[in-house]
Amino acid sequence: TFPSRTHTCGDLCSSHVGQRVILNGWAQKIRKISSELAFLPIRDSFGTTQLVCTSSKLREELSQLSMESVICIEGVVIKRSKETINMQMPTGEIEVEIDKFYCLNLANNLPFFPLDRKLPNEEVRLRHRYIDLRRDFLQNNLRKRSLASWTVRNFLVNEGFVEVETPILFKSTSEGAREFLVPTRTKGSFYALTQSPQQYKQLLMAGGIDKYFQIAKCFRDEDLRTDRQPEFTQIDLEMSFVKADEIRSLIERLLIKVWEKVLGIDLKDKIPFPRITFKEAISKFGSDKPDTRYGMEIKDISSFVFDPLDQSGYYAECLVVKNGATLLSNSEIKSLKLLDDASEDSKFKCVRINRVNAEKLKSWFSDSPILKNSPNLLNQDNSLSKELDVEVEDLVIVNKRKQLFTISPFDYNFLWIESFPLFTHDNETGRLASTHHPFTAPIPEDVKLLFKDPEQACVKGQHYDLVLNGIEIGGGSIRIHSAKLQSMIFNEILKLSDEEAKRFDHLIKALEQGCPPHGGIALDVMAFPKAASGSDLTVSCPSEVSEERMKEYGIQLI
Repeated sequence: TFPSRTHTCGDLCSSHVGQRVILNGWAQKIRKISSELAFLPIRDSFGTTQLVCTSSKLREELSQLSMESVICIEGVVIKRSKETINMQMPTGEIEVEIDKFYCLNLANNLPFFPLDRKLPNEEVRLRHRYIDLRRDFLQNNLRKRSLASWTVRNFLVNEGFVEVETPILFKSTSEGAREFLVPTRTKGSFYALTQSPQQYKQLLMAGGIDKYFQIAKCFRDEDLRTDRQPEFTQIDLEMSFVKADEIRSLIERLLIKVWEKVLGIDLKDKIPFPRITFKEAISKFGSDKPDTRYGMEIKDISSFVFDPLDQSGYYAECLVVKNGATLLSNSEIKSLKLLDDASEDSKFKCVRINRVNAEKLKSWFSDSPILKNSPNLLNQDNSLSKELDVEVEDLVIVNKRKQLFTISPFDYNFLWIESFPLFTHDNETGRLASTHHPFTAPIPEDVKLLFKDPEQACVKGQHYDLVLNGIEIGGGSIRIHSAKLQSMIFNEILKLSDEEAKRFDHLIKALEQGCPPHGGIALDVMAFPKAASGSDLTVSCPSEVSEERMKEYGIQLI
């Protein structure tokens, strides 16, 4: 047993001098000054306090400790001598002279120490996430995330919203992304993990819950990228009798409040956020977040090439020219290499061209002087190729450069993207598909175009994405509240089969029986993120299950 702590390791200051205290925490590196004098910092989630030991017996016991062992100490707070005061520490004016010591758990075989200046690569840190989480940086992020969640809840409740938890186990429907299926012991019956609470929150609107929100878990079995996770959290909300402008205004005020409470930054002068149409975004910037159908986008691959803690100021970028190996002749590629030679002494350190063929698809980066020696790439499971969507006969241009200018980390530029096409052509099925999801309402003036050629007529939807500094942080829309219009889109435009359409019967019935006009949005906001392969390295999942368990669920590997 051990006594309960009286203070945290970040509490103590000169006003506590003379008090007897009990501290719990992780031992850091001991400094032995003499046979009877040693110093040992102790750290917890709230700070660090220096311990001083003047007993030869205690010093001997402390010497047996390994770094990151969990300990409890008792002692008296004393004032540091003037020359040893450390103003860089909140507790730097005092230290605790210990007279009792308890080793609660000895730490062994740590792959790294959280206070190391040079940390291992991300894969190692993800595998031992519980050690990585002891770092102040990650702890502060989690505390800010917690404060952000509290701020969101408080703001929305004051705005008249009701927090409602919706089920995670749902039925399989075609909302857009692939689903994770969950087998049951009833042969042939499956749940699907919810991609979002979309249909449930529309049912809540039909049920008269005027304003709904939740901080929801969502699951999508999509191709993995650096900005996608198979499971993620979103701030999800829906409102009845509302227009798009009202939703955007609410979100702007919500985000201003979060920035103020969590970061201490006043962004009131940013309201209203600027807006541009989807068409303007494509014509002016060449891309829309998160639309990835448009090629020739410069991708930042620094995280694949350099250590995240690298302070050299270098960036690595890639441009993938689809089918470029066949479109460009050898002489044209050679001229690009001449440009590379001319740029060696400029700020653009080097550009390398890599042809991609079937044999090289998994190791094309080994031809690039910039990429071939990257230890991070050697540990990746083809993740860079997946991130860049590199295929046979593509041409990959790799660039390494110094940062040309510094963008202030406190410059937050919000942007609404609106007027998306309601439908896009799906090359795999040959049918039209919803650009976002099939519940988005068309803009009123385009409703009549639905009955003509919805693709050629470029029907626009009442969808809006919110982008912050080039990253999509949320998206929403005004929903279809007419059962007739929703059924027409399912059957005549998306051409769902009878079986596919039947999966939405619950929604059609709700729309038929007095569902008000409604709309909403979801904002993306993980302590245990998945790796690029989609696996959780901390607990080693996904994992195999026994044949007996599979038989129980009627599953057979083929």
